[in-house]
Amino acid sequence: MFTNVSPHNTKLDEISVQKKIVLSCSAAAILFFIKNPLVMFSIFLMLLLIYFLAGGLKFLGLGLYHLKITVPFVVILAFWHLYLGHLDKGVTLIFRLISAFLIANLFLMTSKIHDIILAIQKYSLYLKIFGINPHAVSITIGLFIRSIPILNQRAKNLMLAQSARSTKRSFWRISVPLALSILDDADHVSDALRARGGIKKREN
Repeated sequence: MFTNVSPHNTKLDEISVQKKIVLSCSAAAILFFIKNPLVMFSIFLMLLLIYFLAGGLKFLGLGLYHLKITVPFVVILAFWHLYLGHLDKGVTLIFRLISAFLIANLFLMTSKIHDIILAIQKYSLYLKIFGINPHAVSITIGLFIRSIPILNQRAKNLMLAQSARSTKRSFWRISVPLALSILDDADHVSDALRARGGIKKREN
């Protein structure tokens, strides 16, 4: 199955997933307390440096390539804050968004899905108090992480197929077949889980 792990070996691969979860969550939380745009921009540059030191230019390039998903949000935020005349707040918010994405992506690119699932299951044990199965939560999150790049590639394939039949390119034209394929995948996954006994409660 598809994984988000980077094909390039990095120094962060050796760090345990539990430590990376704590560090990533702490770093992302700190971003929301920073109001100075220069400080936020400095953090963005520091994250790029971490990418470079961890895996070299290729790893840095891969991280920058994944930032393309933030472009629509950056454009909307930029125009909105220019309209309001809040340039400082706009710059801070934009680099906060990009930095948070870099932190999350760095964690995903240097962690195996299996290890992420086990770590989430470990940290979600307190959910048993509310009658929630931690194993089900971890499996759900793991499947969600796996599905994102797969669905992204499927959307690209549908866009290519649609452009071969028409000069008009619009996402809404592929939204229905994409939604149907997602539902079909969900049905197959549920059947596979059910055939293996489902997600049962595990006793300690």
